[in-house]
Amino acid sequence: MTYATPTTLLNQFAAEEIAQRADRSIPRLVSAEMLKTAAAGGVMSGYTLDEQAATATALALIEGKLLDADSVIDGYLLSKYQVPLSAVPRLVVGVACDLARYALYDDIATEQITQRHKDAIKLLDSISKGTVNLGANDSQVQPQDHATVKYAAPDRVFNATSLEGF
Repeated sequence: MTYATPTTLLNQFAAEEIAQRADRSIPRLVSAEMLKTAAAGGVMSGYTLDEQAATATALALIEGKLLDADSVIDGYLLSKYQVPLSAVPRLVVGVACDLARYALYDDIATEQITQRHKDAIKLLDSISKGTVNLGANDSQVQPQDHATVKYAAPDRVFNATSLEGF
């Protein structure tokens, strides 16, 4: 389960914008309505096979970018919370959407989208340092003591004494 779904991303930002960024085909085949339908698990039979395939590819790209955003979020939150979060605060959903949107733009993000990405990373950094609290319940907060690693191994077969004559 991701912190934000494709439907959440489409609702957070203009669906047409997300469709344009996610559809890598030329000419563009995926409309905002097609992407919304596919994200909601709706019936796509009214579209051509090419449109259905392009929509499935665009949706897979969006899901991949959302998973990437989850990895970034988890990396920051790991020091303070048990991840993945079982109850996802709205703040985290917004951060996931901002990170995924930025990733969809590859290297041509606008200044506004780049700034939202930077702000999202700063917010995650503040959360990881404890400056910002997610308000998660106690079961999600990591204990302050870090667990120690224990290991067991059989006795050594070869040592200086057993190899003395060789």
